[in-house]
Amino acid sequence: MPIKKPENEVNSDAAEKPARGHVHEHVLRYMRRGLMVGAFLPGQVMSLRKLAVGLGTSPMPVREVLSRLVAANALEETKGGSVRVPRLRPEKLTELFTIREMLEGMATELAVKKDPAGLADELSAINKQLLVAIEKRDILNCLSSNQKFHFTLYQAADSEVLMPLIESLWLQFGPTMYMSLLIPSMPWNASDHQNILAALKDKNAAAAKKGIVHDIRTTCKALLSVAGPQGLELPFAHGPELQFDY
Repeated sequence: MPIKKPENEVNSDAAEKPARGHVHEHVLRYMRRGLMVGAFLPGQVMSLRKLAVGLGTSPMPVREVLSRLVAANALEETKGGSVRVPRLRPEKLTELFTIREMLEGMATELAVKKDPAGLADELSAINKQLLVAIEKRDILNCLSSNQKFHFTLYQAADSEVLMPLIESLWLQFGPTMYMSLLIPSMPWNASDHQNILAALKDKNAAAAKKGIVHDIRTTCKALLSVAGPQGLELPFAHGPELQFDY
């Protein structure tokens, strides 16, 4: 006959499991957001201790999340056993951005064709925030508003297949976006976003796709212009620690 646990012990176990799950999801959401926005930088080593302290948790869930992101190719493990953000060699960067053009172009076309109520107004408001951030040279809000514009557009495609694939790409290339702000030839002026908004209002899916593809291709070209054979590297020893909402 199985031995029953005391009632208080059963309740304790039931409460502990959701708590652990909540902490894990909290850490994962933070790390994913940081990678996709560009708050974590190419070559940056992930410190278990600093991340755990900053997130108010123990190192264990942080370690588990880092391992999960290594398996997803968003992070990489060094020979010394530490975990860092990949630097992305030119060949991989080119491949990632080429696939972005296909998937994000498709998502943009679908979004314009579905044209959900309020999408144009929502994207316009986000783009205004981006323009203000660009004017102020507010790096974090530039990165955050840019990612929000793209994902709001793609989510409007309402595709269960496209969004996970697009998110996977952003996890891998997202850390390069900070670097794009440092390139003098990179036109951070949201002009392609304006073209996409105009196409959305005209219900012109082809023109919207053309705008998103041009936006992606322009960024790739700028990043390749400063990438060395071993990959993208910041022109200074230590990047800023960007504090972001998640």
